[in-house]
This record gives sequence, structure tokens and C-alpha cells, in this order.
Amino acid sequence: MPPRVYSTLSVRLQEYAEAAAIHFENHGYKVYTEKRELGFPYTPTLLCRRHSTTIIVEVSNRVLLDRVNAWISYARSCNRDTRVAICLPPKTTISPEVENHLRQRGAGLYTMQGADAIERIPPRDMALNVALPPLNTLPRQLQRLLGSAYEQFHRSQWREGFEDACQALEVEARRYLKAGIRSGRISVMGASGPRNPTPQQIDRMTMGRLANAFTNIQNQNHLDAQIGQVLAAINADRVGVAHHKSKAKTEKSLRAHVGQHMWAIVVAMKDML
Repeated sequence: MPPRVYSTLSVRLQEYAEAAAIHFENHGYKVYTEKRELGFPYTPTLLCRRHSTTIIVEVSNRVLLDRVNAWISYARSCNRDTRVAICLPPKTTISPEVENHLRQRGAGLYTMQGADAIERIPPRDMALNVALPPLNTLPRQLQRLLGSAYEQFHRSQWREGFEDACQALEVEARRYLKAGIRSGRISVMGASGPRNPTPQQIDRMTMGRLANAFTNIQNQNHLDAQIGQVLAAINADRVGVAHHKSKAKTEKSLRAHVGQHMWAIVVAMKDML
């Protein structure tokens, strides 16, 4: 591989830029050096791409807030996962106010340590506009069930967070269905009449089959219907994120629907509990 050339970066920062480039390559990104694209407010030190995610990396010996804010505004205008990160040389200090500004605006912060870049603030997906119900307002049991998903969203790993939330919903929906059948309140209509699935059969159901089971409950109450509707509504995106995450079609659908899906999951689980 030919050596990377940095024409806009001072000589003393180039070794850190190269170490940062290697860091992102080792995490699966394709790295471009000082690649200018239409609409960019500046020429970034590095442009890193992995599947549908783009990270714009500025290597600098200090945080230039005007430049960072311009990049953030650009990233928020994009329609795909676009993130902004600042990479500082070793022992560079920044004020708590500047670090807090980066954290609140969603910009990432890396500090070089030896030959690696240490993540101090994870960069957020600027193009995703999702506001979840505040976790601290939810019942304690629901906080425990969805805490992992919320942590993933907080780190902008929202695809993984959606997967975690879907799994939590499936677990509670299966528990709810088993309890209803066991108590005699729920009776599921099969092809030839009422035929309740066994607990083992319920555990083996895909989300689509679980949604059908709720749809086929005789004399549904409101919550029975709601759970079935939520399972059916999120199923296609659940399958997409689990098996076709790198496809453009999956990304487009997830980005459009994940906010509404998460609200539906939270409300349904809250009502089940």
C-alpha cells in the first residue's frame, strides 16, 4: 500500500493522522485521506466509511469549535449515518466546557495513546433524529429490560439497540402469551379450531409467527391486539437488522421507522408489565 499523503496537515501531526487512519482501518473502515466531497465545509483529515456509516475525522492539536460546529451542521443535513470526530495528539488538554460542548453536540473525541486512538466520546449519528421516552420515567422493571437498548442508542449504536429492544419485547410477549394460556384466559384459534401452542412451541416461534398467534387469539382484549400489532409492525425491520444489516434497503427502512418502532415497543412492554 503506498504511503498516505497529507497536504493540508502540519508535519508534526501527520504521524497521529496515520495512526488514526490505521485505527479506523483495523475497525473495518475504508479510509480516505483529505478527500473533498460536494458540500463539505472543509477538507477533512480522514474520511472513514464502513457499510452505511461515514465518520469525518479531523486531526488537530486543538479543538476548533467553529470548524466542529460547521461539520456537525453538515452531518445533520445528510440522509445517511454521518458522524464527526476530533482526534488530538497525546497529552493534549481541553477544558471541561469544550469537552461538554462536544458531548452535547454529538461530536466524537479521540486522544492518541502510543499507536492507537482512544475513544473518549463516541461520535453520534447526526442524521438520525430519534427521541426515546426518558428511561428514568419508566417503571424499574422496564428500565432493567430496556437499559441495554438505551445504552446502545446513547452511543449511537442504534441498530444494535433496536435489536436488543426487539429481543426484550419477544421475551415479554412469549411470557404474556404463556401466562394467558395457562390461566385459561387466552385461547388461540388454529386452522381447524382452538388449538393453543405449547410453551415449547411458543419459545420456537419467530416474531412473525408470534404476531400471528396474537392475531388469532379469540375474544382479544385491547392489549392482546396491541401486542400483535406491534410485533407485526416491527417484524420486517427486525428481520432486516438481524440478517440484512448491510443492505441499503434495510438501512433506509430502519432509519425511517426506528423511532416509531421504539416508542411502540416501550409502550407495549410498559402495558404488559
